[in-house]
Amino acid sequence: MAYSSPPSPSNVVELLAPSLCLNPDALEDLAPVQPNEVNLLPPSFQTLAWSEHSSDSTPKSQKRLCYRHRPDLRSKRAADEIQLEELQQDIKRLPKQDQQIISHIWSLFGSAPASHRQLVLSGLLTQCCVPQLSFLSNNIQPLLRIDFLSITPPEIAFRILSYLDATSLCHAAQVCKSWKRLADDDVVWHRMCEQHIGLKCTKCGWGLPLLEKKKVRSRRHLEQVSQSQPLLSQPQIQEIHDSEPEELAQDMNTAMEAASASSHPSPPASVTMSPTRRRDSFDSEDDSRSPKRTRHNTRSPSPAMEGSTPLFQSPEPPVKATEGSTKRPWKEIYSERLIVERNWRKRNYRLKEFKGHQDGVMCLQFDDSYLITGSYDNTAKVWNIETGECLRTLTGHALCIRALRFDEAKLITGSMDRTIKIWNYHTGQCIRTLQGHTDTVVTLDFDSRILASGSADSTIKIWNFATGECSTLTGHRDLVNKVQIYKKKFIVSASDDTTVKLWDIASRTCLRTFTGHVGRVQCLQTSGDALISIIANRFRRSQQNNATALTTTDSGRRSPSYESSSDSETRTVMPIIITGGLDNTLKVWNVETGECLNTLFGHEEGVWSLAFDKLRVVSGSLDKTIKVWDTESGQCQYTLTGHNGPVTCVDLGDTKVVSGSDDGTVYVWDYGVDYTSS
Repeated sequence: MAYSSPPSPSNVVELLAPSLCLNPDALEDLAPVQPNEVNLLPPSFQTLAWSEHSSDSTPKSQKRLCYRHRPDLRSKRAADEIQLEELQQDIKRLPKQDQQIISHIWSLFGSAPASHRQLVLSGLLTQCCVPQLSFLSNNIQPLLRIDFLSITPPEIAFRILSYLDATSLCHAAQVCKSWKRLADDDVVWHRMCEQHIGLKCTKCGWGLPLLEKKKVRSRRHLEQVSQSQPLLSQPQIQEIHDSEPEELAQDMNTAMEAASASSHPSPPASVTMSPTRRRDSFDSEDDSRSPKRTRHNTRSPSPAMEGSTPLFQSPEPPVKATEGSTKRPWKEIYSERLIVERNWRKRNYRLKEFKGHQDGVMCLQFDDSYLITGSYDNTAKVWNIETGECLRTLTGHALCIRALRFDEAKLITGSMDRTIKIWNYHTGQCIRTLQGHTDTVVTLDFDSRILASGSADSTIKIWNFATGECSTLTGHRDLVNKVQIYKKKFIVSASDDTTVKLWDIASRTCLRTFTGHVGRVQCLQTSGDALISIIANRFRRSQQNNATALTTTDSGRRSPSYESSSDSETRTVMPIIITGGLDNTLKVWNVETGECLNTLFGHEEGVWSLAFDKLRVVSGSLDKTIKVWDTESGQCQYTLTGHNGPVTCVDLGDTKVVSGSDDGTVYVWDYGVDYTSS
């Protein structure tokens, strides 16, 4: 067989590479090794070639290259290059004639069709000894490994990576550049954020805080507009952001593009009275009450107005400054929240103290810009929560301010002087004063439609913002310590009569009474669905007792039932209420059934205030401490100390705990990203 002598390759690696990596589908892209003057066989050696009808005549456009011979993947297999260099070193040690024979064998095999290759390999395997078969086994296994992420479509690769946890994703990003590009993609980390931010993952049990969107510039703009704009002549009630955490999943695509979640101010925790401040008027009122009050509902115009007029005229909604939003990678967003969560677990915080009140602080609320506190010195103070500066002091109440709530447009306060005042806290102007209660206003809550207030006169009043009408709910036999609007249709109230009641706003009737506390119930907070660990057998019995009623959540899902006969711990999602009382305990209730799911023990004296989200519960007590609990398990994680008096009010955010005390101080425990040591 005659040979032509093509130019010599620059090195032997280039000579060997095609013969080791070819199959019939790649012949036109990479030519087989051809004999030349370097590896020319001696004349006595019989040369062979494959017959013409053994070659593959399939057009190139119809050929499909295997994984090892795809041109776009060959360059990524650096291991083949290393193996070729090792082969070159080994073949140099052989005699020249042996090198020529081996090169010719490789050339024949490289140019053979696929069916012929398998025949050749089958024959070689029958002649191999055990050491040679062992050699093949050890070397073939690595060659069969496939970079599955590189050969699959990106959609499938993202789907595969979405099943990994954060640690595994970070390890995958270190494999190679192509894996890093896939593992760092926003599609994968968006899914990771959906599973963990603002709630606990049902798979791993981890949850990350839902960081509120910063609105410092728009807040300042609001203040400037409010100072320069007169009040409107037509009633215009500004919608407040719903604080239901379950809406995160719906808003996440739009809200977190700006690297944060939608704003949802946490409801404040208010208390009845400081133990050192309980007035004699309450005792005299108790003596005058009958031991059992008949439940009835009244509907009458508010004493503060005649006819159907709005409660107040709100400031003109501010024209928010337009800020160019810059998208951040979802991995960066996840990392930021992971740092905050680590700060919570490791107690890494910065403690700030706010001083200014001349007497005990009884109520507070905060958002990302402002902290507002109410005190026994008859004033409410507006603070810059970042700098600690007191922006203004609101005066007007004749006695202690016992309750307050605010949104972006207004502040509403309740006082021991039996009045409720509506303020423009940006200017300090009192917009309206409401009168109707016959005793101290202890608690209040509002949304965009109504204002609910609870009093020492044992009643709850519902004020309609649009019409000015006032309705009264009666049923508690003692002072009402806390009211909260629940899902815009219900009101939950806690009382000194040791009960908690669920009211229907439309019919103004009591739907359910929660009993279980043996002391006065001082505080409560409601939530949407939360992940709770309960005893499965106990929950199964409860479901059987309530089999006649079909209980579903607002989203239409049935409450899960369990058939286990053992008292094993089970994780389930359900709407809950958490209450605290002077019996030193906190209780977790199922809103749908009224069952007490868990009782939290740990405080040495009565619990006066609490706040919680889907990740943790904070409670303030007469024992001068604040305890941080895990919402799901109910375990106490740690205790915060520092106040010299009873902790009368607490509020909880994603990165902060704010507490007020009877000693007149306010503490901010900041777990933000920038703080890594306490």
